[in-house]
Amino acid sequence: MKTRFISKTAWLLALAFVAGGCALIEEEETEERDVVLVELQELELTTLSDDIRTTGTVEAFEEAYIGAPGPARIEDILVDVGDQVEKDQLLVQMDRTQLFQAKVQLDNIREDLRRLDTLLRIGATTQQQVDQLKTQYDVASSNVENLRDNTQIRANIPGIITGRYNSAGEIFTMSPSTPEGRVAIVSLKQIQPVKITIGVSERFFPRIEKGQRAVLRSDIYSDREFEGYINKIYPTVDRTTGTFKVEILVDNRDLALRPGMFTRVTLHVGELEGLLVPALAVRKQVGSDERFVFVVEDGVAHRRPVTLGRTFDDKLEILSGIEAGEQLVVVGQHNLRDQTKVEVVN
Repeated sequence: MKTRFISKTAWLLALAFVAGGCALIEEEETEERDVVLVELQELELTTLSDDIRTTGTVEAFEEAYIGAPGPARIEDILVDVGDQVEKDQLLVQMDRTQLFQAKVQLDNIREDLRRLDTLLRIGATTQQQVDQLKTQYDVASSNVENLRDNTQIRANIPGIITGRYNSAGEIFTMSPSTPEGRVAIVSLKQIQPVKITIGVSERFFPRIEKGQRAVLRSDIYSDREFEGYINKIYPTVDRTTGTFKVEILVDNRDLALRPGMFTRVTLHVGELEGLLVPALAVRKQVGSDERFVFVVEDGVAHRRPVTLGRTFDDKLEILSGIEAGEQLVVVGQHNLRDQTKVEVVN
């Protein structure tokens, strides 16, 4: 009986020892699992090109919707869509019936005035009658010039014809005829140069100057850069967006850029020092726009919310949240939580 009791006691002690050993092993394994392997990168300040990168749409430098000053029959339209025209080039010839009548009247008055001058020299008329006829002549001459200007519709800017809304022989009625609701016979856009209007953050307002260089790219011409310059700086800031408008001009000598094209615009405004980190090191909080990274101090990972700036290829600019000299986790960050113990492997 005593022997059985001793055997039973020995068996229980052995079981307790084994269980204790297993618990110890499990605890050690748990501790090992709580330590995450990571790679670090020391944060350093980098000299960055301080560029403004934004997008814009190409616009005509000027556009004109050209019609007659009043209702009249269109005698001939001398241009069509796509034609390149110069300033003062004749575009539309309106009906000249009234002009011809005015010319006949002017010729008659001129002849009467010539005869009256002859009579004045021989004393057969008075100077008052001559002066009255000269006044009629001046009025008739002015009427002819006015009718000539109104029947010959010319381009007020150089450019390309972008719309034709009537045909020869039709009556121009002064009613809206364009898709934009304008009154016109033809429309014209000046695309040499072209302009791009962009919105720039108000923090750059003191650093933007008229004449400043701009570089533009278009997806249509992926291997080409277009050079422009700032032509106009709008004086007010939009409080809704916190931006002000800047107008950029591009010579567009070869007419490669056309109104409506999408462009990417870069303005170089100087250099500055900043922090660049690998984009993969930055994580996003699920369900919010918060971005954060992990830095390591004394073997422990600390979560830091950060504010992002611009993108440089596969790197992101960090505006706030971390500082130069800190150790940033660049590998293993997806397994981390705040205050997680880490082991550095690099």
